[in-house]
Amino acid sequence: MPRRAADVQWTAALARTVVARIAPEELPAFDVLAAPYLTGADASTDGGRLEFGVLEAVATITPVVTLVSASVTAALLRGAEGELEQLGGRATRGLFGALRRRREPAPPASAPVEFSREQLARVREVAVARAEALGVTFPLAATIADAVVGALLLDREPER
Repeated sequence: MPRRAADVQWTAALARTVVARIAPEELPAFDVLAAPYLTGADASTDGGRLEFGVLEAVATITPVVTLVSASVTAALLRGAEGELEQLGGRATRGLFGALRRRREPAPPASAPVEFSREQLARVREVAVARAEALGVTFPLAATIADAVVGALLLDREPER
């Protein structure tokens, strides 16, 4: 199933923010490295595989971060299998609604979306599990997951 443009845009922004934190040297090549995974990876149906041999080329972290970000975005949008549904319509619209309605980035919301500790812990679990499914060692998977949670918690506007 093709991903909606707004979801791809949010995933790209989240992934770029995470890459900026853990591998800033990859930012100049981010668009090229992330593009195949933004357009061709469905976070819910790809079975945890990196496409076209990237596993051998994980000298860059951007593909893994992009796929992890896609999984987190998908989990947030569908409520992380019920556990993140407490975000409800208003909060979810605050995070993602503006991206669906506009081509331009939305201005920062008047109040940031509040995540509970449980919600952030679940997001971290999703991110670690996805990274490990992609063949990343636990320490790196945990670093990626921590950066994702940090981006959601601290960054009102992901880096573009």
